[in-house]
Amino acid sequence: MSINNFLFLEFSFGKSLYDKGHLLSTDSLNIKYDLGDNLPCNIFRTESLLLIAVGHPSYSQSINNDLFFKKYLELRSNEASLASIDGEFLIVECDLKSGNIKVVNSRFGTPIAFYASFTNRFVISTSYKVLYDFLIQNKLAKLNPEVCYDLLRFRRVFCNDTYDTCSKYLSPATVLKWNGKLLLNRYWTPSYSKNSLSLNDNSYNLVDLIRGSISYKTSDNRKYGIMQSGGLDTRLILSNFVYPPHAFTITYTKNREYDVAKQLVDFKQGEHSWIQVKDDQYSSNFDTASSVTGGMYMADCLFYGHKDIIRKKSNVLFAGFGMDYFFQGMYLPSKMYSIFGEPIPWFKTLGKFKGDFVDYFINNISYYTKGVDIKNILSNKQLIKMNDRVFHAISTQLTNAKEYTDNPYDIWEHMSLGDLSRHYTYGGQLALMESAELRNISYTNAILDLYHSLPSEQRFDARILRRALKISDKRFYNLQSANHGYPAGYSSLQRSVSHIWKHLPERIGIREKKRKFERTWLEGDAVLRTDLRKKIINLKKSDVLADLDIVDMTKMRSMIDLWSDGKIKGGQTFTVLLTLESFFSSGAK
Repeated sequence: MSINNFLFLEFSFGKSLYDKGHLLSTDSLNIKYDLGDNLPCNIFRTESLLLIAVGHPSYSQSINNDLFFKKYLELRSNEASLASIDGEFLIVECDLKSGNIKVVNSRFGTPIAFYASFTNRFVISTSYKVLYDFLIQNKLAKLNPEVCYDLLRFRRVFCNDTYDTCSKYLSPATVLKWNGKLLLNRYWTPSYSKNSLSLNDNSYNLVDLIRGSISYKTSDNRKYGIMQSGGLDTRLILSNFVYPPHAFTITYTKNREYDVAKQLVDFKQGEHSWIQVKDDQYSSNFDTASSVTGGMYMADCLFYGHKDIIRKKSNVLFAGFGMDYFFQGMYLPSKMYSIFGEPIPWFKTLGKFKGDFVDYFINNISYYTKGVDIKNILSNKQLIKMNDRVFHAISTQLTNAKEYTDNPYDIWEHMSLGDLSRHYTYGGQLALMESAELRNISYTNAILDLYHSLPSEQRFDARILRRALKISDKRFYNLQSANHGYPAGYSSLQRSVSHIWKHLPERIGIREKKRKFERTWLEGDAVLRTDLRKKIINLKKSDVLADLDIVDMTKMRSMIDLWSDGKIKGGQTFTVLLTLESFFSSGAK
């Protein structure tokens, strides 16, 4: 298995340990580097300086690498100027005479980066898999298995921890310096001061910023594509393109997701390609997914295996990442309602926090792992370890968030989104990067600033996103959403009323209940019971999980037997276990 999108750098005062890639030597410093085929990487060198820029940083919201390097060299001595660099980037600067290293990443933390520091060696990589193998093979680090509990509990990893005892995640907006010693400083901090503009004014501002980002991220005249769904996020992005990118929609069948996505593209008179999910989509790509994502996100395989199709039409991809969690208020707490004990689908109001904030987060954040209760596969000792690890991780997130705001809703969201490239959806971004260069329209400094400045009420229930969509193109606003089948512009109340009225005959028994699968993603245990069934059964004899000692193997085997007999659902719990088993099976020992 090869990873298409990565950069690995080793700086050493002495012998290089990395056995691949290229070597640059000076009198005092050896530099070993390796990179994948898909990586958007630019290198600038003078007699005394090496500059590497991953992504397309800009001072002027245009992609011009020569212009950027020239400006950066003028301003590099002034660290305050770093906050004015826009976009998604990782910059590595090496003084070839002194051996001083400086690393700067974007306020989005993407491209993601992991590093390890020693007295005579510094390594950094955008692939945790590559870094992990290097550290373990060279006996520079040991396993740190308790971090696995983050993934088991939340489908992601918190703080700056990794699965080894030496490397760390590089937090966003950080200046890292190394010359035998490590120094970390943050060059930008978010402001959560709320603006006083109306929903309408903020919506117009959002539309303007999206159009500006599109102009910025299409300024180098490449072949552009977009992963087009039938939901809200990519719909808003596509609606603001003047010349639409080639659209790709991935589904199992030509269902409502496909139909709606195709109609949106037709509105823009664009080109559209349907990619059909294969029967063995998950089993044939699972090990690749666990390696590409470093085992730090629950492995999802839907975006793998399509490189040849995508590259015929595009070499730069856009997707909807960021639009959902910035402007749909996805993780804001909500209060649901029911009538006579029956839940009202979708209708909700902004909720309130109850009790201890850390406990409330652990038990209520919407992306907690669903399926087999984790307690049913842990020994008492392991349960204590998991609770201690999770409480420590979430407490650390809370402490960090309180440095920037005292608003409970902002604290809540910063705990999830302060490290964007650690968010559980980043695994999908890494997957797309294996097919082409990925650029996120939502990842500009101004769009992030707007997100931080919006009152929670304007983001809740996707109010600002829906209003922005209406401003952008009323056809996109009025067309049904593939998520629920009602107009995209409907509020949760409108959807709920429409849903109750539509399905009332089924509820009172005068019409048979019929449903058909209309979404991209398979639901529940469908993938586990078909494509991944054999892999799940094989977990019962996993030496890897036994050696990690993060689950009770006897209890886990019992749960798998119950699942195999159809008595329980394995859900995300089994998929996370399979992710960890796959990653550590393929890693260095």
